[in-house]
Amino acid sequence: MVHHHESGDHLVFECKASGFGFESSTAGQARKLLIAGADPESALSVAGDAFILYTLPVEDVDLQMQCLEEVRAEIEEAGFNAAAHGTLGLEIDESGLWAELRLSQPCKKSHIVKILGRVLVSPAVGGDSRPLYLIPYDPTTAGNQEAAEKAYCYRQLLERVYLAAVRVLGTAQVPDSVVLLGDDLLREATFGISNKWQAKELNSLKITLLRGMATLLGKRELKGKVHFHTSRLEIILNGDTDRQAAINMLLKANSEQLAVEGLTGQLDVEDGLDESSAASET
Repeated sequence: MVHHHESGDHLVFECKASGFGFESSTAGQARKLLIAGADPESALSVAGDAFILYTLPVEDVDLQMQCLEEVRAEIEEAGFNAAAHGTLGLEIDESGLWAELRLSQPCKKSHIVKILGRVLVSPAVGGDSRPLYLIPYDPTTAGNQEAAEKAYCYRQLLERVYLAAVRVLGTAQVPDSVVLLGDDLLREATFGISNKWQAKELNSLKITLLRGMATLLGKRELKGKVHFHTSRLEIILNGDTDRQAAINMLLKANSEQLAVEGLTGQLDVEDGLDESSAASET
């Protein structure tokens, strides 16, 4: 769900790999969503309107819109109100990933009207185009991914974590002993979502990320000044030279190689957690 704070309106997205017809069992879910969305104050506990949007491949959009209109007619004939509804069609071409938002009926709300139509979500890079992930890498589902997809997702998370560390280092008042907390870095890398994420695998992931960062930073100017303590990383910055060295190393890190090394470490982290933690504290 996407919430527009000023109006209280919500976009409620239901994602489908393909469209479905009026006779499909999935149409029952659509009936419930359109009825519940017609009374958003009760369904969502907020004022405003709800727009029920089915996200699916662009080639299925026309038939899906037809199905939703049939569902709406059935609902209203039965004496219920139906929420505004439409589709979000996704398409990948040589330019990248496109999304097109359509509504079944005209809308007069300016904040809704201005997001209708076709927009480029992310450009293709080397012929590959993917959406933006709020949580790029999820250790609880990584076992279901192909190796290339898993490496891509981990690399995205790694880059965000490193940029979060750069922001902390850049605002440090040197000389200083800067402490990077795994919780803080992951929170920033996932736009705050990790605060509500209860997966036990996150502990191992944070350890892996911090340990990899410690290995990267503990060289040259910073040798002997970087200390890994399971849930945090302490970096001793004696001056601007140390701080700039740390920032440069993070920005210039070879993310492709780090992703491979990080994934390898992630596979072993559960078995070696106690041993590596004790060694790092020592």
